[in-house]
Amino acid sequence: MLKKVVLFAICLCFLIVTIPSYSQEMSADFATAMKHYRQRHFAIAIEQLNRVVEKERQNAAAYYFLGYAHYALDHNQEAQAAFEKTFEADPKFDPRPYFQR
Repeated sequence: MLKKVVLFAICLCFLIVTIPSYSQEMSADFATAMKHYRQRHFAIAIEQLNRVVEKERQNAAAYYFLGYAHYALDHNQEAQAAFEKTFEADPKFDPRPYFQR
């Protein structure tokens, strides 16, 4: 039984250390873009998010919110392209942590 408890504790510590901290990973440009996105300033958010994805090609969250900003402005082709790039950048991307702030 003690071995199971120790193994569980080790696994738990490993998970805590390896789970990404989304607030720490967020670049200043991405934070600015998200500020505009949350204020529903979608055109400005699109400009900012485009800058982010130019620098950070693997930033799935930036592509995801770029897609939604385009969608909000009825830019459906651009939205679809951004959503596709989201899951190309990270097939396991989960946006839920960004909505739990």
